[in-house]
Amino acid sequence: MAKHRGRGFSTIEYPTGMNQNGDPTQAWIKLKPDGRVDVMAGTVDIGQGSKTVHTQIVADTLGVPYDWVTMDNSNTDSSAVCTGTFASRGTFIGGNAVRFAAERVRERILDIAAKELEIDAGDLEISEGEVTAKGAPDRKITVADVATAATYNYGELLSGQGTALKPFVEVNDDDGSVQEEPHSAVSYAACVADVEVDDETGEVLVTRLVQVYDVGRAINPLLVEGQIEGGAVMGLGLGVLEQAYPDYPSAEHRGDQFGTYLVPAMEDLPEVDNVILENPSTDGPFGAKAIGEMANNAQPAAIATAIHDAVGIWVTEYPATPERVLKAIQEKREPRRDGKRVIYDEELSVHAVTSNGGAGFLDVP
Repeated sequence: MAKHRGRGFSTIEYPTGMNQNGDPTQAWIKLKPDGRVDVMAGTVDIGQGSKTVHTQIVADTLGVPYDWVTMDNSNTDSSAVCTGTFASRGTFIGGNAVRFAAERVRERILDIAAKELEIDAGDLEISEGEVTAKGAPDRKITVADVATAATYNYGELLSGQGTALKPFVEVNDDDGSVQEEPHSAVSYAACVADVEVDDETGEVLVTRLVQVYDVGRAINPLLVEGQIEGGAVMGLGLGVLEQAYPDYPSAEHRGDQFGTYLVPAMEDLPEVDNVILENPSTDGPFGAKAIGEMANNAQPAAIATAIHDAVGIWVTEYPATPERVLKAIQEKREPRRDGKRVIYDEELSVHAVTSNGGAGFLDVP
């Protein structure tokens, strides 16, 4: 009877920006006479930080300070359309919508500034709330003065709208082929898990998780780090703790209160090391990719392979509860390979389950 250490890893890929049933997000931006910016968008911030990231995207696109931008996503009656906060689309889809809207407002700012400075709009740039002539920094006008001029001199409201919607991709029903990729970007990740497995109790202790994520571009590195660590906790729960349907005859026997559902607590948390890679996407806002749901996809598989490394058995159902680990140790079950699995029964026959669902018995001498 002993505790055994093991290490396992997993790799994943995650597509973002798909449109097979319609997936738009819209945004509308207006520049007030004092140069401040109002953004109306429908993406709801449920703690993932999309409101902060969208504000950063608008501020950087317009060339104004972050605190000049007010993001309003509080009212679905007055806000622009958003399909929803799901599918890892907040930064990628919602971020593109506010970026497109901000680009149109930027064009209008440059148009008015060009009239005021009597300089071609193509020779102007915006930074830190000022419109400046390229190569002549003394020729400039503030964004606030541009907004005032638009309102009172030209009778215009500087505004712009943007919609993020990937064109529908037709699929050939005969062979499943497509003319173009149905998604806009693919994120990649890897996870390494270190575990200790007690072969007497079946208890699995995850001691360390090393996670590497390609996020395209980390617009807000602190929020990205938080997303990855939050996903690690969820993945830990999926891998070793969170049993929704215990081994009873029916679902009536499961707990009816949240307190009876095991989720990771502070004492369960392993050491977590994160590595953020930036491989910019051509379609994402400032090169960003998704870092939402994928943050908790890799851990369970890494934990399962680490258990195999530790005690030589495969747990083929999540979570890897002590009961399942002990049962697997007793059975010394074989891994699934190429969609096939072989189990020896008590009559010394081989029950072969094929990848296409067929089954049969082969006599063993």
